[in-house]
Amino acid sequence: MQYTKRFTTLVLAMILAVSLFLLPSCKQPEAPTIETKDLIWPVSVPLPTAERFVTSVPEGCSVRLAEQYHISALGTYPVSLILTDADGNEFTYTASLTLINDTTPPTINGLRDLVAYLGGTVSYFSGVTATDDCDAGVTLTVDTENVNLKELGVYDVIYRATDAAGNVTELRRTLSVYEKEITEEMLYEKLDSILASIISDNMSTKQKLRAIYDYVYENVAYVSTSDKSSWVRAAYNGIVERSGDCFTYFALAKAMMERIGIENMDIERSPEVVAIVDERHYWSLVNIGSETEPKWYHFDACHLNDISRPWGFLMTDDQLLQYSDKRENKDGISGYFYSYNTALYPASANEIITAVYP
Repeated sequence: MQYTKRFTTLVLAMILAVSLFLLPSCKQPEAPTIETKDLIWPVSVPLPTAERFVTSVPEGCSVRLAEQYHISALGTYPVSLILTDADGNEFTYTASLTLINDTTPPTINGLRDLVAYLGGTVSYFSGVTATDDCDAGVTLTVDTENVNLKELGVYDVIYRATDAAGNVTELRRTLSVYEKEITEEMLYEKLDSILASIISDNMSTKQKLRAIYDYVYENVAYVSTSDKSSWVRAAYNGIVERSGDCFTYFALAKAMMERIGIENMDIERSPEVVAIVDERHYWSLVNIGSETEPKWYHFDACHLNDISRPWGFLMTDDQLLQYSDKRENKDGISGYFYSYNTALYPASANEIITAVYP
């Protein structure tokens, strides 16, 4: 009798185990991990599809709107999304849609003057992007109709960004077609005799920099354009052509400082500011101290039409800020001239060396 009970218990346990194994699992399927996006959208453009609200859809899944929205008024609205996995399970996610009256043109970033050689090719879009304050998309094109890569010369290249609402930004850059590349050896071959005539070993760093400043200021005439594809070529052109814009002044001074071993850093106007004023500017930060106790100053030998030499020779951060606050462009915008990303550079020394103010 005892064995019969044991056998019956064993059979019942086996039946229960098999039943549990065969029963469908009550565990809820795990929701796929997706990243949703809140969209800012022009009210004049057709409303976005469900796919625009997610960065990607997992393989085997599809996404749709929980319900079709019919909105046309400005404002922010909640959006429900349903994702269906490969097994037919459905999961709900949320995002938002903000409709605006989009009148802001897009921004073109990363533009520079280009260089090519006879019979060569050009990567017009390398490093160039277009962004917009809305998520409906931007089209970036380049007009090279007047470019002839088989003939030496400087050509206008027109970049055009158009957003979904029809706002347009158009910026021009130059493409210079040359016969051959300019190397540092070619540059220094021309530069060494100049340095020998203006620099002596008994000069202090400050005196050497003043000699460089004076030479560049006196020997380069200002024109409104230059090849900005390479500081080496710009410096070479500054020596040969004796003219150029701010990039030429910057490049020639940099070449001289590099050649005689003066520590320097390249600075250029912030891209976001350039996008507003469509004007670039370049200058240097130079160390007149030592490696262990540096003393940094701004160095800009470019001709400026509202202030005379020796402005730009060893200026402090505050002096540049004062000048920027007072100088206005043709549209009345101020504060832009020496605007740069200060987080990337050491602060200048505070001692005033050149007491010149606008």
